[in-house]
Amino acid sequence: MAVTLTLTDVDPGTTQLYVFGMVQLSGNYPSGGDTIDWTQLAKQVSMRGQTVESSMADPSYGPIQAGFTVQGGTPNQYQMQQGTAANNWKMRGYSTGSSGAEFTGGAAYPNSALNDVITFTAQFRKLT
Repeated sequence: MAVTLTLTDVDPGTTQLYVFGMVQLSGNYPSGGDTIDWTQLAKQVSMRGQTVESSMADPSYGPIQAGFTVQGGTPNQYQMQQGTAANNWKMRGYSTGSSGAEFTGGAAYPNSALNDVITFTAQFRKLT
């Protein structure tokens, strides 16, 4: 898997879970974007011992909304594309500079992207 999500915190809101974590890129960037599989968060535990597992009981439930942010490094941009299920969302990456071109499909991630500190936030339905 070229995009790995690591859970760092969960805020158990009243009707939604607010989930925070880190994104690690590796390998090649596929044409049209890299797959994001939110179900990989289901068995992870945050630093405070919280989980997202209850919201992933039905795999069709992906996040209500999600986004990536670069915390330093280059100002590359990452765009989320909602999938039809929790395991087939897409992340599209765009380079810095005046062109803002999408990363080259089939080529290795640019060094600037591999050096980015990328975080994510996502909201999931709170299932009981």
